[in-house]
Amino acid sequence: LFLTSPRADTIARVTPLRALRLVFATHRASVSAGASRASFPSRRVRIFPGVPGRRALSPIAASAMSASDAKTPDPPEDVFLEDLRGERSMEWVKAENERALAAIAGPTGKPEDDPMFAKLRAIYDDKKKIPNVRLRGDFVYNFWQDEHHVKGIWRRTTMEDFKTPEPTWETVLDVDALAAREKKSWVWKGPSFLDYGPGDDDNRVDRCVVKLSDGGTDACTVREFDVVEKAFVETDAFVLPPGKNSFCWVDRDTAWVGHDFGSGTMSPSGYPLTVREWKRGQPLEDAVEIWRGEPGDVVAAGSAYWDKGHRYKVWYRAQTFYDTEHFASDPDAPGEMVKIDIPSDFSFNTFADHVVIHCKSEWVVNEKHTFKAGSVVAHPADAFLRGERAAFTVLYSPADERCAYAGSAETKDYVMVHTLEHMVTRVYVWRFDRESSSFSFVKTHVAENCQSFGASGVDSERSNELFVTTDGFLDPVALSTATAPDLEDATVLKTNTAWFDTAGMSVELKEATSDDGTKVPYFLVRGGGIAEGAPAPTVLYGYGGVEIAMTPG
Repeated sequence: LFLTSPRADTIARVTPLRALRLVFATHRASVSAGASRASFPSRRVRIFPGVPGRRALSPIAASAMSASDAKTPDPPEDVFLEDLRGERSMEWVKAENERALAAIAGPTGKPEDDPMFAKLRAIYDDKKKIPNVRLRGDFVYNFWQDEHHVKGIWRRTTMEDFKTPEPTWETVLDVDALAAREKKSWVWKGPSFLDYGPGDDDNRVDRCVVKLSDGGTDACTVREFDVVEKAFVETDAFVLPPGKNSFCWVDRDTAWVGHDFGSGTMSPSGYPLTVREWKRGQPLEDAVEIWRGEPGDVVAAGSAYWDKGHRYKVWYRAQTFYDTEHFASDPDAPGEMVKIDIPSDFSFNTFADHVVIHCKSEWVVNEKHTFKAGSVVAHPADAFLRGERAAFTVLYSPADERCAYAGSAETKDYVMVHTLEHMVTRVYVWRFDRESSSFSFVKTHVAENCQSFGASGVDSERSNELFVTTDGFLDPVALSTATAPDLEDATVLKTNTAWFDTAGMSVELKEATSDDGTKVPYFLVRGGGIAEGAPAPTVLYGYGGVEIAMTPG
């Protein structure tokens, strides 16, 4: 396999034959009646047939044959690709890239000769594109790539500075420089910060682990990083060698890790099946196993976290793409765990001292409570784990089969349930009162003008400030700030470049009716000067895979 890039210095990558023979099937996180499901690779074994014309032999007959009588199938011609970065592999990659470029860019094989190349390059390298940021402590962090930082830089600035037209960024980690220094083709996979939780260190933000992949494979190295010193931790640091690892902070000196610890610790899909508690300074192999999935599971993992002052420890085992069993600490016996009694295709989250559950199918809880497929319900967590089912709050119930849950966002005091209803985004805003430990409905926000809309908390533990993102067929992406619950009262911070003239153009949300009576929604984008109903050349585009709807943008 080979990859091409508009950047001349991007290295093409070969997938080893063993990975080709064990084909990975990935599934995007699905949103049906809106559930966000974790995506896990599976493997399909490629079976090579035996030698044609030879009868099956009994073990005794086979053992009596001489070595010269046993014929071994010739290896595949491309077995040399097993050597991922070998000279012959790289020669093959170069030749395949040249062949592909010739097909894409013409006989010269130079994309630069195509006028479209300059336009696309300008879009990809646009300095005005909105940075994707996350607030941690006093800084918003962003990972940025451009023509000068091909592998990228992890950088930060203050929230106030970010709101200015041209923020002043401080580099935290230069991945290009790190790759050159360590002679690795590092690809950034993201950070995971330590949350100290309530107490004297509540606002302390100093440690994280960063995940780096050599060449962009699924196998990542996990390395502890000090964001105050802007350097990797050297003494007694948490470092996991390359692999399909999982890492979760428990406290500053304790982590839960999933890693290849040998036989029985990895799933058939190549992901960890065990969780071990690892203490700072302890050899990795001495970490103590605290959780294990079943041999046939896709993955097993654990998570310890704080949610608005409440401590949660949750473990899960994914039996398939769509079926996961969850377990949590027993509220009456903290050293024990209890199974979370929900159907295996439901998603499970928390908000403060409540569990929040998305029902993928109809849920008949008892004679008093039945919830529609696609509903989102909350219940006091400790009571739920004890088996009580009396205090549900329905945060969302779809009106019909064309209404779907599309995910939730939160701030310190509010939950914002995003939905897609007849292809229109609606956000239902609920307030959580800490004194009464209860939710109350506040308002609904409806996206306007055939636009996509999303709101997320800037710092969901400490404030009600929001980032609001809008997008449309004729409108570039815009990032605004607002304060919950008033999503409509937003101040635009940044807008992506508008790359074409929209004068005279229009967008409509319409419906077509199929032969069997099914109503099919679609967006009609009409060019300038085209009268309504007049015949005109039309590009049709649709997508209907894995329960993902196409939204404006």
